[in-house]
Amino acid sequence: MKRLAIYAHYDANGEIKPYVLYYLKELKKHCSRIDFISTANLSQTELSKVDIYCDSADTKINEGYDFGMWKYVFDQIEYQSFDELLITNSSVFGPIRPLSELFDRMKLEKCDFWGITDNFEMDWHIQSYFLIFRKNILVSQPFKDFWNSILPFSNKFQIIRSYEIGLSNFLIQNGFQAKVYISSIDLKSIFHTDAIINPTCNYPLKLLKKGMPFVKVELLRDNPIGIRLGPVYKALSKTNYDLNLISFDRPIKHVSLKKLLFRIIKLFFLFIKSIGAKIKIFIF
Repeated sequence: MKRLAIYAHYDANGEIKPYVLYYLKELKKHCSRIDFISTANLSQTELSKVDIYCDSADTKINEGYDFGMWKYVFDQIEYQSFDELLITNSSVFGPIRPLSELFDRMKLEKCDFWGITDNFEMDWHIQSYFLIFRKNILVSQPFKDFWNSILPFSNKFQIIRSYEIGLSNFLIQNGFQAKVYISSIDLKSIFHTDAIINPTCNYPLKLLKKGMPFVKVELLRDNPIGIRLGPVYKALSKTNYDLNLISFDRPIKHVSLKKLLFRIIKLFFLFIKSIGAKIKIFIF
């Protein structure tokens, strides 16, 4: 199995942190080649830290976020010669368990591309922090056309809408089959609102119990929904992952009361929406 990995990196402090090196080390066990690309302001000394794990390491101007970085590498290598392609990034801590568990299970799935988690925010898509494409996609014209269409957007929302969400749906529309390691549908609670919101930041404990090998940096740094992080750190402490690897490129955000109230209201309306759907189903 020839597997190519392209690792997209950013750090506001111009550093390649130890958690990044640990992830690259673990990836090396499963990938024939790793290409590292960063939009951070890295010195040559800093960039050379990845040389032991990566076959190439480069930087580029910060345009297009992760999709701009992945495209930058695609334009320079013969990715079609590989059996599988993994695109991933520095937005996760881990792996907290062997990646072999993930790869061994997913190789049995009949699909053309797969990821670890999916998300129904805005529209259904496989989350791009870890996304695998198999040979038949790599040599296809639709895949080539998609990457040729990438523009250097500076708006993150536009990137998510056009490319992260767009990629999954574009490939499915072209006849390719997708799978996920942990489906959002399997996380649903009694109120069935779980599948509507980002599982990696809202239900990390559920994911960890189902074998999730990563924890999002955004969750531990920004905690966007204001969940209790103590149980998450406790769950991590029971793994072999070195908690000293957890570090951030900017200060931890504290959720304001106003933002927390807004998120509670948002969840309330999601709950009402899901209950309304059930009532309609019950009536009919």
